[in-house]
Order: sequence, then C-alpha cells, then structure tokens
Amino acid sequence: MKLGLKVLGACACVWVNMQSVSAAALAHDDLTAAGAGAANAIVAGADDISAALYNPAGLAWQEGVQALVGSQSNNRGISGGAAGSGDGGMRDLSAFAISWLPEGGSWGVSGSIATPYIVQTNWNNQFAQAIGRTDIQLQRYSLDSFYRVNNTLGIAAGLDMYDTGVSLASNGSSFAASGWSHVGGHIATRWQFMPFWMLGITYRQGTDVSVSNGVGDTFAMNLPDELSIAVAHDLLDDEMRLELAVKRSTWSSLQDLTVENNGAVLQSLPTNLKDTTDASLGLTWFWRERTQLRFGYSYLQGANDLAAYQPAIADLKGHKFTSGFGGKMSGMHLDVSVSYAVYPSTTVTGINADRYKDSLVTWMFTLSKKF
Repeated sequence: MKLGLKVLGACACVWVNMQSVSAAALAHDDLTAAGAGAANAIVAGADDISAALYNPAGLAWQEGVQALVGSQSNNRGISGGAAGSGDGGMRDLSAFAISWLPEGGSWGVSGSIATPYIVQTNWNNQFAQAIGRTDIQLQRYSLDSFYRVNNTLGIAAGLDMYDTGVSLASNGSSFAASGWSHVGGHIATRWQFMPFWMLGITYRQGTDVSVSNGVGDTFAMNLPDELSIAVAHDLLDDEMRLELAVKRSTWSSLQDLTVENNGAVLQSLPTNLKDTTDASLGLTWFWRERTQLRFGYSYLQGANDLAAYQPAIADLKGHKFTSGFGGKMSGMHLDVSVSYAVYPSTTVTGINADRYKDSLVTWMFTLSKKF
C-alpha cells in the first residue's frame, strides 16, 4: 500500500507542478467514449476493448474475440477577439477496434482505426488570406501483438500508419493532397504491481508524413514521439477506480507548415511549437452490475508559444471537463460521453497579436461486443 501511495503521489506532484500542461496542437485524444468519459486517463486501467486504442497490453487478460465501433460529433468555436472570428468547425469522426486472445492462451492480436490528430481552422474573414484555411487530418491504422507474461504483467508491441489528408490555403496559394505516412512503432505494458494498483505505460514513435499533389508540390511534417505513464487504483472493494495519466509529446519537431516544390517554398506558416506534457484525472464508478458512470478533468495549456502564436493551430490554455455512462444493452455494451473544453480569452503577442478564445464540445458513443 505504501508503494502504491508513493507512485500516485509522485504522479500527482508532476501534475500539480508542471509549467506546461497541454492538449498539444493537432492532438485529439478522445478516441472512445469509455476513455473520453474519464478524461482519457485509462492508460493503466482500461479493461475492455478500448485498451486497443490506449494501451493494447491491457488486452492480455481479455479472452475471446471482441470488437468496437464508435462515432463522435465535435462543435468548436474560435475567436480572435476584437479583430474578428474564425471558423473552427470539426468534422464528425469514427473509430474501430478488434482483438482476439484464444481461450486459455497468452498471445493475442488486435487492430484499430482512430483519428488522433486533426485541425480545421479558417481565418479568411479576419486575416485576409494571410493565414487562411488549414485542414489536416491523420487517421491512424494500428496492428498489435500482446502477451500475458503472468497474472500481473502484460506487454504489447505494434505498428502504426497514418492516412493523411491535407488542405491548405494562405497568401493566395492553395494545396490539397492525401497519402500514407511512413511506418511507426509503439510498445506498451500494464502491470498490477500490488493488489488494487495498476501501472500503464505506452510509448508511441513519431513518424514522418509527406504528401504530394499531381504537380510536384509537397507538404511534410513530423509527428511527435509520445510517452504516456498512468496509475490506476481501485477503491471501495472495486466499486470505484481512480486514474491519473501523464503524457509527454515532442511537438518541437513541428516548427512550420510548409509546402515546397523542388526546394522552392510555396506556402509557409511558422508554428514554433513546444514540447508538451498532458495530464488527466479520471474516476469510474461501477454504479451497478455492468453499469459505469465516468467523470474526468484535464488542465490544458497550448503548445504554441504565446509570443509567436499561430492561429492556424489555435491551441490555447484551458480546462476540460468530461462525463460518461456505460451499460449492457441487447447483448452489447453501450458507452456514451460528453466533454467540454473551454479556453478562456488569452492575450498573445507577435505578428498575430490579439486576444483569442476557444471552446470544444465533443459527444461520443461506442458499441462493443464480446463474441
């Protein structure tokens, strides 16, 4: 018990004392309703098919075949204060996951599809096309193998590829293309290091993305390395689960959004992003048999440097509140969630100096079934 308290205390100290806690530019962590309801803090505690998207090592105890489909609706509003408003509307997104662990076996496999990176902004009305429209979406396809080492330890490893769509328009120039990224990898572990305590770690390698249109114009970007560390603790005879997750992302690798042709720059928007550390706290209450209520909170601080703010990314400091519900229905498990991220009005300096504010409401539902 003392060891567990020390681990939770150390994570809490990191969370409270961080100077840069962030949702990170482009990142969209709401992958399943079960995860989003608990502020996506389920890296250590995920014990259903959602683990395929947060920490596939958590599947090492889930025998049989199970699958998940999900959908989400996003409503975003961004504003440039006195100078005018932008359009931050985000399209609806979907997710899919499937896993198989033979009865009595230790090895299993899983696959998943989700959209962890997306940004859609349009500032044409405010900046007269100097910043213009930015639309970047990366849908991730993952394939994993996981292994139960013993009753308390599971490990996983897998590959990632991103189906990338890019549409940019600024300074009177436009670009649109789609394509596949290079292959990246990830590893994960879930360890029940003492009764009622679990530790989860997921490391995902950043990969290079490059897409070209039919006339040789090319857009390239580097996705960040991501390291998530989480601890979960079951309370009140397993009636509640408290989870704390910390995630580090190397966003400094993305310094600009540039389109080139044979070395000549056609479009360029500097981003000047900083490495970030996300933190989330989630609570799951097993209210009744096969029924869960979820709540969560995240403190968010954008990856943009406020002295060189880039509205094309539009990533501000703010707060995120989440809630969700899960229960059995017609032989399937239904999860629903809603999250509200509010980014209060903030003054930035630099070439795009002004007061900006932002908000994002996300509704999600997922259906899962064990066969």
